[in-house]
Amino acid sequence: MAKYEHPETDFPEAYKLCKLFNLTQENLITVRNGMTKEIINGLGRESHARSSIRCFLSYVQNLPTGQERGRFLALEMWPTNGRIMLVKFSSEKDIYMSSKCVIVPHTVAGARGTQLFDFLADNIAIFVKEKKVEKENLPMGIAFAFALNKLALDVGMLVAWTKGYGAQGVVGKDVVQLLRNSLAKHKDISVNLAGIINISAGSLMALCWSHVNTKIGLIIGTVTNAAYVELSSQCERYEGSPELPLMIINTEWAQFGANGHLDFMRNEFDKLVDEDSTHPGQKYYEKCISTLYLGELVRLIVVRLMDMGVMFTDYNQDYIGIHWKMEMKSLIGIVSDPPGVYVHGQEVMDKFKMRNCQERDLAMLKYICQVVCDRSAKLVAAGLAALINRMNYSQISISVDGGIYRLFPRYQEVLNRHTQQLANPHNKFEIVVAEDSPGVGAAIMAGLAVSLAQNK
Repeated sequence: MAKYEHPETDFPEAYKLCKLFNLTQENLITVRNGMTKEIINGLGRESHARSSIRCFLSYVQNLPTGQERGRFLALEMWPTNGRIMLVKFSSEKDIYMSSKCVIVPHTVAGARGTQLFDFLADNIAIFVKEKKVEKENLPMGIAFAFALNKLALDVGMLVAWTKGYGAQGVVGKDVVQLLRNSLAKHKDISVNLAGIINISAGSLMALCWSHVNTKIGLIIGTVTNAAYVELSSQCERYEGSPELPLMIINTEWAQFGANGHLDFMRNEFDKLVDEDSTHPGQKYYEKCISTLYLGELVRLIVVRLMDMGVMFTDYNQDYIGIHWKMEMKSLIGIVSDPPGVYVHGQEVMDKFKMRNCQERDLAMLKYICQVVCDRSAKLVAAGLAALINRMNYSQISISVDGGIYRLFPRYQEVLNRHTQQLANPHNKFEIVVAEDSPGVGAAIMAGLAVSLAQNK
């Protein structure tokens, strides 16, 4: 039997601090209900601007059937990089994809917007020539990781840059038109820029091609977001055709908590992380969930216990004391050790120049990681349950993209279990790891948009 199975008696000081991260079923119901209220406000015409879950319209109103065929282009824009893709759908089972990664230099990411979009257009031109499709006017979709206010399928006004981008003169402008302007400078290529969607909607569309019941796209990575399928009649800000009954909604739920719904559970460590973040006072939900912040929460708890003289007492804080140095891959390594084994945990601490640690300290570290990550999974479950209950389908698939779910079995188990507890029992769901990237969904969206336009 493994030692250190009883945190309350084995390391009471850590147990006491970690109690700050415990959420009861009642707490989670409160979060779920608060999210439901904010979603309704986000969909409303008058209440939209004051909601912490803005529920932006995507203007994607047709879901894939799995019968789509042809070749399409896509551009994925993430905070750290981009990717240009050629996607070919040739049968129900066969997706061929060729792609090229594009690293946007810091000098370009922070320059004038025209320079950024010229850079992207230059790379698209090189790619389509390499693939010998430069004259084919293939439909192209953009999967975009930054908040947009969509006014049409191919009109997306940038709300704000985040995470390393600061291209000037773009906020409040139509991203699609800016890229069109830059592509127009390349007279020797022909690309049909058909639309733009956010990353979570792209993930939803990509899985929907093979799982036609897909109704939610979930991102849990350095950022978190969700897109879901809403009834157009419930979208008060939509002024389009009533003949199209559905609308994919980009929730932008990272900002949940701005109206006080998470104040009851945010603890002293959450507040320290927020104060030290790039955007203090924003994105409280994301700061309790995403991988960017979980490692820092763990590090802060460890440093506090070291200050108390009850953990890693033989070591200094020269490295563990550096802010933001505990990465998500370290957390996953720590919790991946089987019971009573701390090989990966010690490997992580070696990076912090803390060698030959006491087994009890490594057990305490593993416990802290589990508690912090469990809270993240439970909060995501509350959000998923709010969407599942709202849509009220008897059976849905949920596309999830992000390493913490893919690589961390305990996270999967906690997220599934609590979503089941918080969702209505007659709303069955399955969470499916996204094998195809959001760019594939953007490519499908572009193809659907062009075929719909041709059939009008």
